[in-house]
Amino acid sequence: MNTGTVLSIEGESFLINGQPTYAGKSFRGHSIEGLLFNSRMIQAIFDDENPDTAQHWAYPDTGVWDAARNTSEFCAMLPIYKQHGLLGVTVGLQGGGSNYAPDFYHHYHTSAFAPDGSLKQPYLDRLAQVLQTADDCGMVVIVSYTYAMHRNVFANQQAVDRGIRNATEWLLQSGYRNIIVEIMNEARDDLTPYFSIDQIPRYLDMVRQTTLDGRRLLVGNSAFPDHVIPSDEWLAAEDVTMPHGNNHTPDELRQKLREWRNLAPIKQRPRPILINEDSTLIENMDVAIEEEVSWGFYHQGYGSMYQHDRFINWHHHPRETDYAKLSGFQTLPINWSINDPWKRAFFEHLKAVTGGFPLQS
Repeated sequence: MNTGTVLSIEGESFLINGQPTYAGKSFRGHSIEGLLFNSRMIQAIFDDENPDTAQHWAYPDTGVWDAARNTSEFCAMLPIYKQHGLLGVTVGLQGGGSNYAPDFYHHYHTSAFAPDGSLKQPYLDRLAQVLQTADDCGMVVIVSYTYAMHRNVFANQQAVDRGIRNATEWLLQSGYRNIIVEIMNEARDDLTPYFSIDQIPRYLDMVRQTTLDGRRLLVGNSAFPDHVIPSDEWLAAEDVTMPHGNNHTPDELRQKLREWRNLAPIKQRPRPILINEDSTLIENMDVAIEEEVSWGFYHQGYGSMYQHDRFINWHHHPRETDYAKLSGFQTLPINWSINDPWKRAFFEHLKAVTGGFPLQS
């Protein structure tokens, strides 16, 4: 196993192998040194254990769903993403929203955690494939442990705690050092009984206090984008702060980032601010650059019945029936290539911002 990519933080900056990311680079007069441009690729190790819903994710060219294909095709694209300047991807142990229609959203089952908090080997095998490929490419993986719709897979509070410890210990034992942990995607008060805002500081501490040979994982937790501000205890317990920018105009995002940077725990201990989910709005990426904040692309794709995007109606069209035309990075099945107008716009702009990197074989 090669572990040649070592992520660290120094003040507000990310470093890879001891050097600031995008060292010496700037865009329109704004330094991008120390930032981590990333993309939400939450379904990279997805599988559906419910056969009634799994058939809905069938690839149009084969007529079947294939979890191994999904992960392998994602990994094959990582060098191309890196060539365009991408340094981070968010991958979920419980996936994310693919189709929000209740017939699917409330019934599909994807979770690397069993009800007792133990881990399922097939998910770990796919995650290891992603971690190794990212490591080979000099990229970072933001490993998101839990997703709101699947939080109730856990039998009880003890199982949640066991799951967090098990995942953290597995990541440490894997030897990979290109990892940031996100405990919960978009914590908010109504995610009871296990993932309310009051619980987040304890989970963050659990990850920080889990060590192997004196080493621990970097950890943070994203906040629901609408009016959720992390508590002082939450901010004090994390290494990386993760606002989300969904449904924010550029001006709204700028205001939010400035307000968060002025929160007392962040002023007392500056740390990287990392948006790991925003939108397809390139203008928001530019605002993040101006505010010295890392930014994450989020592209849902058509056929999702997603109705909470202020800027794009993702249920305006059904899912594409031609594999080559499958849009987005979240609605399954996914074509991980840069094949639609939003993907092309993002990756072309990212390359213009960063200068890109040489393609690695």
